[in-house]
Amino acid sequence: MTAGTVRERSVARRGIPQYFLYGEATHDVDERFLHVESIAERSRLHDWKIRPHAHQDLHHFLLVTRGGGVFYAEGELNPFNHNALISVPLACVHGFDFKPGTDGWILTASGALIERIAHENAELRPVLTEANAMPLPADVTAGMVTNFESLMMEFRSNLPGRRTAAEALLIGILVAALRRKLQLLPNRQSKTGADSLLASKYRGLIEEHFRTTLKVADYAKRLCVSSERLRQACVRSTASSPLALLNARRLLEAKRSLLYTGMSVGLIAEACGFPDPAYFSRFFTQRTGVSPMAYRTKQQRAYAREN
Repeated sequence: MTAGTVRERSVARRGIPQYFLYGEATHDVDERFLHVESIAERSRLHDWKIRPHAHQDLHHFLLVTRGGGVFYAEGELNPFNHNALISVPLACVHGFDFKPGTDGWILTASGALIERIAHENAELRPVLTEANAMPLPADVTAGMVTNFESLMMEFRSNLPGRRTAAEALLIGILVAALRRKLQLLPNRQSKTGADSLLASKYRGLIEEHFRTTLKVADYAKRLCVSSERLRQACVRSTASSPLALLNARRLLEAKRSLLYTGMSVGLIAEACGFPDPAYFSRFFTQRTGVSPMAYRTKQQRAYAREN
């Protein structure tokens, strides 16, 4: 890759608004940063519309107890109602169109804190890596409300051990989210800690190397397992094959680049691990039903109508 290519990509990505918290200038994040506020507190100031943006080192969790709306994540629109938990991983391009009066809590944690929790509790990774809006039964919502209320009290207090207590409450929320996520998986297979850990390590490697031409067999070799063992772990933990996970990450990056940058299709193909732009175009069209340029045009027109 040439220096010119890197510069073009860097400039193009500036088109995605970057914030600390929404509307606030970016700055360094403390490794144990944890913040909680009501959804209405910030959203009503922006007429209940949070435009697409990203945070490079922050992860959001929203518990919606009243109202609803649409959650925009990486080009996908996800309607949600009250009794929902929304997860927004770091660097995810996201936005919200809340119904007026929507309320609940929004919890924001540093990427370093989330990574430490995931490292110490590998089984939690499935709820930390994907953007989604998950419906909750009333009893699960009630339990989470207790945790969020307690977390808000710790956040506002100056008592000894408040950070430790807040992190424990965050872990409780993540455990409840994991259990609910597993309940919603189709054809729930038996899952083991080993499967979850291996699948999580694989997804971490994907994040590091999806821009390269590494094959699934190459990833398996780096993980010191056979391709079949990797396949079993991914299917049991995520209901997707290793290739499907790799392709999904490449497709996500392609959509993000088409929506938020001015990069050519050739540069996007290269950025997503496809040396041949023609093959990339076929890959994209097979999975979305439209060509890369048609997707860009369609999404830009839709965004213009909404704004």
